[in-house]
Amino acid sequence: MPPSYNHTLNGVNLTNFRQLTQSGRNNGKSGGYRAPYEWTLESIEQMGAGAAENRMSSTLREASTQLQTTTNATVANDISSVNKALQTKLTQTEQLKNMLETCLAEVISEIAELLSTRKRLEERGGKVASKIGVNASRLQVRSGRPNREMTMDDVEKSLLKQQGLLSSFAERVNRAIAQVDKEVAALESVRAKLEADLRDKSEALRVDEAVLSIPTDPSVESSISPSFRRSHTDAIPKTPHSWVRSTEDNLRNAHHWLADSARLRKAILHAIANSRANEHDMSARLNENMMAKVSATRNLREDLQSQLERVRDEQSRAKSQRAQLSAALEAKRGPLAQARERLAVRRARPSRETVNDEVEAALAREVAHLASITQQLSDKVAAVEKEIAALDMAAAQLTDNIRDKDEALRIDERMVMLDGRINVAQRPPSSVASFAVSDMSAPRTQTLSRIRELETSLTMARREREGMESSIRQLKESIGGTGRY
Repeated sequence: MPPSYNHTLNGVNLTNFRQLTQSGRNNGKSGGYRAPYEWTLESIEQMGAGAAENRMSSTLREASTQLQTTTNATVANDISSVNKALQTKLTQTEQLKNMLETCLAEVISEIAELLSTRKRLEERGGKVASKIGVNASRLQVRSGRPNREMTMDDVEKSLLKQQGLLSSFAERVNRAIAQVDKEVAALESVRAKLEADLRDKSEALRVDEAVLSIPTDPSVESSISPSFRRSHTDAIPKTPHSWVRSTEDNLRNAHHWLADSARLRKAILHAIANSRANEHDMSARLNENMMAKVSATRNLREDLQSQLERVRDEQSRAKSQRAQLSAALEAKRGPLAQARERLAVRRARPSRETVNDEVEAALAREVAHLASITQQLSDKVAAVEKEIAALDMAAAQLTDNIRDKDEALRIDERMVMLDGRINVAQRPPSSVASFAVSDMSAPRTQTLSRIRELETSLTMARREREGMESSIRQLKESIGGTGRY
């Protein structure tokens, strides 16, 4: 152990020793003789005091050297420890700052993605609203069809189904927009926390770098900016664990919301894709049903028109037949009256001359034949009149039905063109739907058209056969009546 300051190796206090020797030094009387032993003793004492002073100075120098060495080592160690701690802190703060910057960039990017998704949802919602408007207009226009044409057909079912699908998706779009707004608000809150933490980390880095750059020369201390000398008396220092945990909590919270946002965007994109596919499929089926309905209505209208023309032709022939029968009936009325007059006049013969001879039999037979023929002609005229009335009623019904078909066809074509197409033959605005209709409905339409043509031909052949049988029957009756006459 080095000697303590102002003490000898034997523990003598040099200050007290110096005072004693100096006070003893003035005991001699000035101006008198001293004894030789006093003179010698004084020199010995002074030499002892000098040696003691030398030892004290040596001890002091040795203690000062050791203290200087110790303090230099301690200061150097402290400076090294501070520098090492600062470097570690700077590295850790820099890592946290980089993590915050990366996470903040992800949050900003995710917010941009969410806003883009919201814009897509709004655009999609606008398109769906437009389709809902077209669907409502089609239902309203179709409700104006004549009563005969009000049927729950495939077009009506498709329109109602499309209305439900579009309304459901519009509601889902609104809920998705609300959820996106909620996610954006949460991410904005996370972004504010990250930016505040990042600002604190940047400021902490700046302060620590300034601390690290402070030189050991005290004269430079006055050049340090006063901003670094703020006192944070109101701030409670954090432990390193809580300091790191605070940033980690912010990062963990940010990653949690980023994952939720990514899942939400994925679900929204999936829903949009599914809804678009469902809408295209529904639009394709609806367009196919509408085109099939228009084609069926047009074909029925043509069939009704053809049937009406055949009925009118039959009316013309029936009226011509009625005129012929009426003329034949009028032609038989004269001979019948003559035969009856002859028979009445001949029966006026005297009783003796009233005999059932050949003349009487011929007259009676002539009257009977003419009466039978007249009755047959009258029955035929009545039957023809009845058939003409039935044909008139059928023609009126067909005309009324054709008028309804024309109105229904006009309404159907107007309903089809509500989606923006110029004419019925044009593809709808949705290329997917028009492609599907043009590819899928063409063979079916051709088949249905061929079936209708065969049915029309069969109906015409049946009516022609019935007309021929009726003509043959009338001819036989006419031939039989003429033979009897």
